Amino acid sequence: MEFYLNSDRERTNLALVMGLLVNGRTMLQDFSWSAGGRDFAKALEEFGLSTNLQGHEMVLTGKGFQYPIPSLLPITFGERDSVLLWTLASRDTEQVFTFATEEGEEGERAISSAREQLQQHFKIVVEGEEPCKFQFRFAPENLPTKKDSLGSVPYVGRIRLMLRALIRGEFLSFEEKTVVRDQWTRMLQYFGVPLRYEGRGVEQLSEFERRLLMAQGKKVERTQFTEMSETKVITGRDYYVAGDFTEACALILLSTVGAVPKGNRILIKNVELNASRTGAITCLKRMGANIEVVTRREKYGDVFGDIEVFPVDAGKRLQGRRFGEDLIASSFEEYPLLAVAACFAEGETILRLPKEFRKSQRPVNEFLASELRKTGVEVGVYEDGLVVRGLENIVFDGSFDGGTCPQVGLALNVLSLALDLQEPVGHLEVVEEHFPGILKKLADATADENVMEDTGVSP
Repeated sequence: MEFYLNSDRERTNLALVMGLLVNGRTMLQDFSWSAGGRDFAKALEEFGLSTNLQGHEMVLTGKGFQYPIPSLLPITFGERDSVLLWTLASRDTEQVFTFATEEGEEGERAISSAREQLQQHFKIVVEGEEPCKFQFRFAPENLPTKKDSLGSVPYVGRIRLMLRALIRGEFLSFEEKTVVRDQWTRMLQYFGVPLRYEGRGVEQLSEFERRLLMAQGKKVERTQFTEMSETKVITGRDYYVAGDFTEACALILLSTVGAVPKGNRILIKNVELNASRTGAITCLKRMGANIEVVTRREKYGDVFGDIEVFPVDAGKRLQGRRFGEDLIASSFEEYPLLAVAACFAEGETILRLPKEFRKSQRPVNEFLASELRKTGVEVGVYEDGLVVRGLENIVFDGSFDGGTCPQVGLALNVLSLALDLQEPVGHLEVVEEHFPGILKKLADATADENVMEDTGVSP
């Protein structure tokens, strides 16, 4: 069976922003809307973006760097998308901007949350404050760049930093110890932004410098260097948004631990394969999953391709492993799926979160652990993340509840199908809203090929 996934949500919205900044037309090939993509495009229309779907191509007509800026800014998107829109607005440091909602406690909470998020990423001047209305100006200067515990600029911060420099025609350079999610960087390069992006290490040092460091007992760490020069204009190009990697991982995991009929060939087409995003495949392979990238395409400035999944060899199980912060940082959305994989693994699996995520992820981990414990699997929540001790034979005839986190709901649905449970997972509407159609594809993966329906799956 061949599976075609929803377009990657994050990359779709980044491509829409690029379409606005292009002075002319950008063509998105084989385009399909990702979840929430239409709403984000509508918000960008306030900045001057024009969209026109022509068959399988989306035509974006942008305004270049002279796009108009609305005074009323949205606050209903997630952090990354909100920061993209607010950064576009921050080009104007004279205009007074407004956050506004309907009166009531819910509106007050929304304004308070948006203000807190805004001040995490921007230096602002407050102009007016009411319970359901907040007015401010963007300060000309930027907030200092802070790095995370891995020595990198946090992902949303990197997007803001580079987009701000781009729209203001500023020079920018920074160095990081690790590479986490560089899709935006590679997209800027592809669209012609004068940007150097390279690894630096011992090979960049002279012989004298290497000997001196050795004599001092210092270790030469490899770093990633980014430097961006002033950009005068961005011209339109063809672009393609690959399939959602989290959806691909759900199918990979189900094919690995689930009751996929013998003879079913699971081929997942046109998947995002950017190395800074695919840490979950590395984790699953280390555990013993049989995954092969059968087609790899380096095109449109990045990498995507087809993945085939094979059953684990007869008589073998997945093996528990320890996964550190750097690997989990590149597989954060797939964290619940890795926890489910650990339920079937022999021995102990440790999933250690980067420090920046531990506080916010703790309630999610507590909820996920409580659901996984229903199966009899030992799951421990500790300060750094999760410890899971898998079972060879999981016997459970109840049901799970996915709660409000779509990634948790998706992972529990995979577990439910793998155990062939009859009761549906609770709150599947949350999963369906975030990953439209994925539940049907997962069900199809466990169905006999002779009774398949044509719903984004080809026998």
